[in-house]
Amino acid sequence: MDTIDRAVLDAARSSDRDRYLAALLAPADARADLVVLAAYLGETRRIPLLAHDAAVGEIRLQWWRDALGADAPASGHPVADAVAGLARRHGLDRDLVLAPVEGASRELYEDGFADDERLDRYAAETGGAGLRLALLVLGCGEAALGVVPAGRALALTRLALTLPQHLALGRLPLPPAYLGGLSDPRGAAPAEARSATRALLSRLSEEALRALDAFRKEAAGLEPDARAAFLPLVLVEPYVKSVLAPRRDVLRDVADISPLSRVMRLWFAQVRGRI
Repeated sequence: MDTIDRAVLDAARSSDRDRYLAALLAPADARADLVVLAAYLGETRRIPLLAHDAAVGEIRLQWWRDALGADAPASGHPVADAVAGLARRHGLDRDLVLAPVEGASRELYEDGFADDERLDRYAAETGGAGLRLALLVLGCGEAALGVVPAGRALALTRLALTLPQHLALGRLPLPPAYLGGLSDPRGAAPAEARSATRALLSRLSEEALRALDAFRKEAAGLEPDARAAFLPLVLVEPYVKSVLAPRRDVLRDVADISPLSRVMRLWFAQVRGRI
């Protein structure tokens, strides 16, 4: 861990604390690379939440595509250069490395997911790709049991956590069918917007928990060496509970779990060998 640039450590802690903490519980020889991966995934996934304009977001994402190009020189950006080095050391496929960038791009538009197929593709590019990259770093191969439902559970949970921010930016990163007969919360009266948003969060949470259950059934015999990649899944249920808290203002209040609860759940999962 002493070999990691301080800026990379700070980026991992601030932008993807769940994966950062999971990395600290991983085998010693993989910890540094998993921290780099956490920093990269966190840095790219926050771009849609910081970019008020899709064109600005695309420019920032294109920078990552260029910086991580096959023959790209060192960029001077600590996280990008660390990821490039990680990709070379592990022989990672460039399309897989850039999949989270493509997933983030889908969040930039007002109606990003026209149907479930596009939502599934987004889940594979974000939660799924993050898991596959972590598995490769751990030396387990990317096709471990349960990767698809696990990636979906992580991606949908994150959409539930960030939905109020997306709505504030005028975006609805969900298939229109998720609304059912309710009004689109964007531009609706406050009461209608809250009702529709809570219904969307309920649907997202239900789908995330269903995917988590599918992962647990598929990955009952998960190899111990692969467990560190999947540790963030133990936080899906407490996040869902926070998202659906009855008294939470779904348009204003940030859903989160306590730092102590986060650490203890990750630690117990690793020690007990159950996710």
